[in-house]
Amino acid sequence: MLEFFKSMNSWLNLSILTCLLLLFNFLLATNLPADQVLDLRFAYSVQDAHEAIGTLDLETKKIYRLGIWALDLPYMIIYGLLFSGLLFKIWKTQKVLILPIGIVLMDFFENLMVLRILKTFPLENPILVTLASFFTTCKWLLVGLMVLTLLYGLFQYFLMSKVSTKSHSHS
Repeated sequence: MLEFFKSMNSWLNLSILTCLLLLFNFLLATNLPADQVLDLRFAYSVQDAHEAIGTLDLETKKIYRLGIWALDLPYMIIYGLLFSGLLFKIWKTQKVLILPIGIVLMDFFENLMVLRILKTFPLENPILVTLASFFTTCKWLLVGLMVLTLLYGLFQYFLMSKVSTKSHSHS
């Protein structure tokens, strides 16, 4: 497994994954109703979820469900691999891989809940919506933590390379 993540942190693989990430971001943004998508919200209530989904017509709900299956699920794999590769490249340890793996898992369970909510709507299921909101909120908290971890790692990398350059130039 470690060899797989080592192969993901090559510049070629990271470049390909970055291009795929941008493509899927574009496809998601242009094909899903951004104002109603629960995946982009943080700590939404049962009422917020039902109001958002209630504004969707039947065709848009079908597109939303298809978008989760055809776009969001492959997108999870792409960003999971990309951020695993980046974190591993910066930190050189498997421990940091818990963040992108956690994000992918939260996103996966969030998607399962949202798919069920869309299928059973207009029936209200507060437990299902609360679970979906929990997974979404956890996902975004982990994304924030991952971004901070990436930034801190980059800061350390550039700080150390600058210190290393200065110590070599004074010799």
